[in-house]
Amino acid sequence: MDKKLLNSMFDALLHIGNKANYWNPKMRSYIYGVTNGIHVFNLVKTVNEFENLKNELVNLTKEGKKILFVATKLQARDAFSKLATETGNYYVSEKWVPGLLTNFKTIRKRINTYIKLLADSENGAFDVLPKKEKAAKLHELEKLDKAFKGLKDMKKLPDVVFVVDWAFEKQAVKEANTLKIPAYAVLNTNGDPDLVEAFIPANTNSVKSLDFIADALKKELSAVKPVKKGGSIKKIADKKTTARKTTKKEEK
Repeated sequence: MDKKLLNSMFDALLHIGNKANYWNPKMRSYIYGVTNGIHVFNLVKTVNEFENLKNELVNLTKEGKKILFVATKLQARDAFSKLATETGNYYVSEKWVPGLLTNFKTIRKRINTYIKLLADSENGAFDVLPKKEKAAKLHELEKLDKAFKGLKDMKKLPDVVFVVDWAFEKQAVKEANTLKIPAYAVLNTNGDPDLVEAFIPANTNSVKSLDFIADALKKELSAVKPVKKGGSIKKIADKKTTARKTTKKEEK
């Protein structure tokens, strides 16, 4: 185990969980112990789960899959909206709209309305309206901006949903599970690992911790070049295997 990485995680406070009386027994195996009434994560296990999750997201990104990052928790908003923007993905950072996934056709109409209002505000179309009507348009734009500013380019359902703190984003995970969209997460000691494909057991209450996680993911995903015209990684691997077999036959 890389001691330097463990020390970096420790310095970034990833090891600090919730109060010991506020936890989910399903997270027991990821908890090292209790200090001053606070659960402490086993960072060795955090590293292992973090690596597994990064590898899965990297492979999905190579296949051209799009991730929806859901981080409405105040401590996570800036880091994860930046992560999504810089890696070409989508995000929700202030408000989860019920039905965003399960009723996406209707939600997409609202996103289109937001895009039109945004364009009108930028090209001066609001300036010719009566004062009261302009104020109403601006109010609606402000409301829609909170919900949809990270979804302007999301024309269809995302391939993956990544949430920061399951306990804070239960509705997003529930909708993803309903539609069988793979869900990934950062889980604190009160999380439910059974509802996600993979997760990072870590502190979800600290800006420092969440910045560390977002930066690590950004570094990995930014370096990925999606595979073109070959479909999935598996298809390409199958083709290579077939080619090798053919070559061996010819050699014989």
